[in-house]
Amino acid sequence: MYISKLSLYGFKSFAKKSEVYFGKGITSIVGPNGCGKTNIVDAIRWVIGEQKSSVLRADRNTDVIFNGTATRRPLNLSEVSLTIHNVSGKISLPYSDIVITRRVYRNGESEYFINNNLCRLKDITDLFIDTGMGANAYSIIELKMIEDILSENPEERKRLFEEAAGVNKYRVQRKAALRKLEATKEDLTRLNDIISEVESKVKNLRRQLKRYEKHQETTTKLIESEVLLATRKIVDIKEFLNPLTDKITKEREKLDALVSELNSKEEIWQTQQKDFENQETALEAKNRELIDVKEERNRFGTEELLLKEQLRGLNQTISRLQNDIKQYQAAIDSARDKQERLGKNRQEVNRQLEEKRLTFKAIEEQAEDIEQRYSKVNAEIQALQEERFVLSKRQAENSARFGNLQENIIQREKELASVEKQIVVRKNQEQEISAALDKLKETVSQLNIDLNLKRDNLEELTNRYNQYFESEQKLRAERREIESHLDRINNQIQFYNGIIQSKEGFSPGLQYVLDHLNDFPGINGALSDLLSVDPKYYLAVEAVLKDISRLLVAESRSAALQALDTLAKLNKGRVSIIPLDREFSIQPSKPIGDLIPLTDFVKCDKSLINLKQFLFSRIYCCRDDQFDDLIRDPNLDGVSLVSDKGRFRDANGIFSGGSRTAESNILIGRSEKLHQLESEADAVGEELKAVESQLHLVQKDLKQVLSQKDSLIESIKSAEQNLLNYQGQLHKEESRLTETISIQKTLNDNRISLQVLIDSFKERIQKEDPGKSNLDAEMKIIEDKIGEVSEKAAEIKQELDRVVADRQNKRIELINLENQSRNISDNLEITKRTIQRNLENIEKARAELSENQSKIGELEQRVFENRKQFDEYDRVVKEKEKEIGEFRNNFQTLRNRIQELNEHLYKLRRDKEILTNSVTRMEMDRKEHQAAVNEIRSVLAEKYNRQIPEDIPEDLPTEEELKKRVERYKRNLELIGMVNMAVKEEFEEENSRLKFLTEQRDDLIKSEEGLNDVIVQIDNIAREQFRGIFEKIRQNFKSTFEIFFKGGEADVKLVGDSDPLEAQIEIWACPSGKKMRSLKMLSAGEKALTAIALLFGIYQVKPSPFCILDEVDAPLDDENTRRFTNVIRTFSEKTQFIVVTHNKSTMSIADALYGVTMSESGISQIVSVKME
Repeated sequence: MYISKLSLYGFKSFAKKSEVYFGKGITSIVGPNGCGKTNIVDAIRWVIGEQKSSVLRADRNTDVIFNGTATRRPLNLSEVSLTIHNVSGKISLPYSDIVITRRVYRNGESEYFINNNLCRLKDITDLFIDTGMGANAYSIIELKMIEDILSENPEERKRLFEEAAGVNKYRVQRKAALRKLEATKEDLTRLNDIISEVESKVKNLRRQLKRYEKHQETTTKLIESEVLLATRKIVDIKEFLNPLTDKITKEREKLDALVSELNSKEEIWQTQQKDFENQETALEAKNRELIDVKEERNRFGTEELLLKEQLRGLNQTISRLQNDIKQYQAAIDSARDKQERLGKNRQEVNRQLEEKRLTFKAIEEQAEDIEQRYSKVNAEIQALQEERFVLSKRQAENSARFGNLQENIIQREKELASVEKQIVVRKNQEQEISAALDKLKETVSQLNIDLNLKRDNLEELTNRYNQYFESEQKLRAERREIESHLDRINNQIQFYNGIIQSKEGFSPGLQYVLDHLNDFPGINGALSDLLSVDPKYYLAVEAVLKDISRLLVAESRSAALQALDTLAKLNKGRVSIIPLDREFSIQPSKPIGDLIPLTDFVKCDKSLINLKQFLFSRIYCCRDDQFDDLIRDPNLDGVSLVSDKGRFRDANGIFSGGSRTAESNILIGRSEKLHQLESEADAVGEELKAVESQLHLVQKDLKQVLSQKDSLIESIKSAEQNLLNYQGQLHKEESRLTETISIQKTLNDNRISLQVLIDSFKERIQKEDPGKSNLDAEMKIIEDKIGEVSEKAAEIKQELDRVVADRQNKRIELINLENQSRNISDNLEITKRTIQRNLENIEKARAELSENQSKIGELEQRVFENRKQFDEYDRVVKEKEKEIGEFRNNFQTLRNRIQELNEHLYKLRRDKEILTNSVTRMEMDRKEHQAAVNEIRSVLAEKYNRQIPEDIPEDLPTEEELKKRVERYKRNLELIGMVNMAVKEEFEEENSRLKFLTEQRDDLIKSEEGLNDVIVQIDNIAREQFRGIFEKIRQNFKSTFEIFFKGGEADVKLVGDSDPLEAQIEIWACPSGKKMRSLKMLSAGEKALTAIALLFGIYQVKPSPFCILDEVDAPLDDENTRRFTNVIRTFSEKTQFIVVTHNKSTMSIADALYGVTMSESGISQIVSVKME
């Protein structure tokens, strides 16, 4: 395996496409300084995967691209291809020649190819595994490496050995482990700081926890005292309730006696009422019987209509079935005709199919025969090409110099022809690219305009979306607020509706009148519902009116008396009524200081003005905080005062007040409050509808804008991607245009240079007698044979292509016929199923037709029988109606007797109501005190979630003592001050955190110990590996030095530190006839040759199929150069050498010589000469 060819284009100073051919032996590259010789070495490094810019003598990767000169423009790419002759098969690819290509663009993009197939850098690296090649192999030895060995700095020498031993990766791992160790130590330090801080915090929280526990203890004592205080209050209330309960019991006994008497009378009434109900039930039963008979009569009438409708439907069904049978029969006939046609078609298609199969088989056999002939001709061409190769090799060996000249002429003429063709191609390509560029620029410009327009639209849509979104959030919040408000109003409406509908606070008689107001003409309603009062003064008006608010208001005395008579007759209870046609004694309210007459806060209908003045005249209203001072004013004695909170003193000095247990006890303004709430609910409902309407519109707009925005974003993404694609195409086309123009200029320069070179070669051939006519003649004969056989192969190939195309056409025809045959079979099956299905349909239709015809007779008989039943039931209906008339007269007589008994019961029920009201008032008083007990229990449960104990202690302290105790505990809590109620949880959380951090610290300590172990292990592996490689290099160096210096001795040793990784490397050398001495004692040439011997020793540790020596012979004198060249010639039997040199002696051993010149400033050019 060896390098056979290197192609460069745009790499550093090689602006033109240049090619270097290498043989198996020694190839020398010569030229003046600065002409670009080392660029060839860099190109080989670069193409086999070197990534370090410093090794390539560059700052960044793109610096390898030709950067232009004063007369040439820079190139946009650099490309190097390396051809490796893989005869030995070391590279695991099934090719004898493998081409590795690397390309880099100005934008930094890189491409890699293996045999023109795109690949990755990793693929190239993997390709060279175990071959001795690669960026990290010692296949390239340069002068700097000799300088490193001879350097006074021992680290440079040590670095070469470490790279050869491969311990650098262990150094990297060791540094990484040390970094981790340092980071672990820093984490440990930081964690210790955090633990110290957390410990301090835990101590602080522990102190707070003690205060919290003391606070909790005091709070517990306070709660216990509050419970005892509540218990004491309840005990006091119960002591008041006991005598009241006894009184209620006595009144209830009287009431029970009255109820007993009333019950006996009601039993008589119930007996008569039962007879009445029985007769009423019987009457209802007779009415139901009449209704049932009528329904039965009507049922038969309806059934007659249905039967007639069924008859009509059956006749229509019979007609439809007869038509269906005709259609099914027609479909069967059509399907049978189609079945017959398809059968004939299938026979014809099967016949054609058999013919096509025979034809296809014949063509296939013909194709196989032609393919065998084509393979035979190709084998013949291959044999002739091998014969031509052997003959060309003989030409090269027998007349190297003249052969080279002739070959160079032919090669240069071919290159000239190729260059001229390329010039034409490049000119056409330049025109095409220019046209494409103009079109692409126009497209990119338009795409930019469209994209900017879309971005502007997106920004506008985004602003609109944000506005709509903000509006939607505001409207949602407003809707939630309105809904919450509406819920509160509806709850209040429901509350007041319940109070008003239940007539809470009204007597049964008053409730009855209000429920049946239409039955009581002249009654306007309850006084509490007819007055409109400012809500602030509900309590004041309620305190003044007291039970007067429960009066009914009548338009006249007669209406009032009539209402009372009606209630008495119906036995519905008692009411009090005030007529409006009476004369009211009204004393007008005189101004008294800042006091306001209560009448100013009460409004009513005009018909009630006098009544309002009568009720509220000379009553003045004040604020509740003024009431206590005003009643002590002697100037206001005899004046009625009422506060806005309901405290009242009348003109006689009688006080009333207290508290109400519920809002439902207030009668004044309930209806008005309900109307206000309903009006407010309607207004809020309309407001809610308006907000929901706005929200719906905003959501609709928001959804529309969001959809437009999403669509526009997708459109912008697509447009941006499209623009990027076109910009990429534009960039590539511009690069191609620049490259094409540059290539054209290069091609024109090459054409002139090639023409001059061809003329020079021809002139040299005319002056010299080549003596190669016979070989040329033989070569011409072989070339002619190859041409003839190639033409024959082309004819066979053309015939083969025609037969293959014909075979493909026949295959398609065969497939089409097979598909056609299958389609016909499928159609025949479908037709068969269609016939069967229609036959089944005919059978079903005929069966249904027969069934319907039999049903018609049955239905006509049922119509006749139904008419008879209808007439019979009509007769029974008339008899029932006569019987019910006579029964109704007897029922009315019984009703009149029951009415007389109801009037007798009225008096007993009135007395019962009076006694009941008395008991009710006492019960209300008891309930108020019981409510106070419940309030105490409720407050205790809500505030402390505690209940009154079942067993009340006998030595229960007084209320005053308990109040003092409660105040003392409250003061203690104030002295303790504010405490962190979550301190317990915080303490537990921080304590857990402290435990967790302590565990983390323990883990870091273990990690630190583990990293120390890893570092020791890495050091041991690196030492062992370094020792092994060092010993190999040492032995190789000894043997190589003996080759350079016959009879000489040399050695390398580790000195200084006992650790081989820290020890220094000392080189000892003793050329023949001299004593062992250090490098310092040797001459410059001996030093250089010793260093070269050591580099060869390192190289032998990792041998490569090729070795590049870059000016390593520069320090050598003639004698040492002779030794150097002898060694190179010896090693060249197994290794390919590429030597960059200025030394003529080194040039003389080369099998091929390449010169690198700069005929044009800044442009490297290669000239090759084959050496005999």
